[in-house]
Amino acid sequence: MTSRLLDAEPGIEPAPAPGLVARIGPELAQLVVVGLWASTFVVTKASFAEVTPLAFTFARFALMILLAFGVLLVRRRGTERRPRRADLGRFAVAGLSGYTLYQLGFVLGLDRTSPFSSSLLIAMVPLFTVLILALAGESTPRRGWLGLAVAIAGAVVFLLDRRGEPGTLLGDALSLGAAVSFATYGIVNRPLVAAYPPETYTAYTVLAGGVPLIALSAPAAVGQEWGRVSIAGWIGIAYMVVLPVYVAYMLWNWAIARRGVAAATGFSLLVPVASGGLSALLLGEGFGPAKVVGGALVLTGLVIARSRRRASQTVREEAR
Repeated sequence: MTSRLLDAEPGIEPAPAPGLVARIGPELAQLVVVGLWASTFVVTKASFAEVTPLAFTFARFALMILLAFGVLLVRRRGTERRPRRADLGRFAVAGLSGYTLYQLGFVLGLDRTSPFSSSLLIAMVPLFTVLILALAGESTPRRGWLGLAVAIAGAVVFLLDRRGEPGTLLGDALSLGAAVSFATYGIVNRPLVAAYPPETYTAYTVLAGGVPLIALSAPAAVGQEWGRVSIAGWIGIAYMVVLPVYVAYMLWNWAIARRGVAAATGFSLLVPVASGGLSALLLGEGFGPAKVVGGALVLTGLVIARSRRRASQTVREEAR
């Protein structure tokens, strides 16, 4: 194969090879997000021992809105700090789907069903993403569907040993609704990610989704005995404000902007695997052969789904 240097026209410098951040940065960002989201099941369940789910949600989003606009004020990016009028509807839909509906489904579902059911159903985000894209007329390659099927099978195998945990149909339905909501958020948010700085789209989507959450959870917050919440409880709330939502959502959207929503959301199938690893490490839960096989299948499915994109990029680069 002839090198780019030999193919380049005289007097024209060849395009530089992509840097390390461009090559693997989005994947590294998604792995960080997987670790942060995996921790939420442990931290949230621990917080529910001291704070009711809706009071917990009220505290998180009241503090998160202050954090988001504080960062926006400090960053000072001129007119880019405010959304254009034409984008207000999209900001509203992104906020409602990615924060209001997703968070209600997550916390209320987790409170009413087992961590097994919640983890498994919310891990279906990539499936709903490609289904919504298909309905919208955006095709997914066959290899992408194959990789997704293998990864979903791996997630099911990984979680099968916890199938006997108690749960309710309502809790399962809420968790499933959370998965659909987050898949919708990833698709709706794509143009905003491309048009605005991260702190801008994060602040206004948090505002759009956080205000309804605060209104819905205010009665629970009034009834909560905040004086009895321990220091550890407040640390858990602070952790959930800063890392798994504010920081993780920005990293997630950055990866979507560079890899596409279907490819990026596939990484969420690693969340139950990472969550199981954390539970084994921190809570002493078993990690037997089924978990090893399931985790390996998830990773295999992600490799299958992403190999076509890598190959396509190589073909395009060689054609230049």
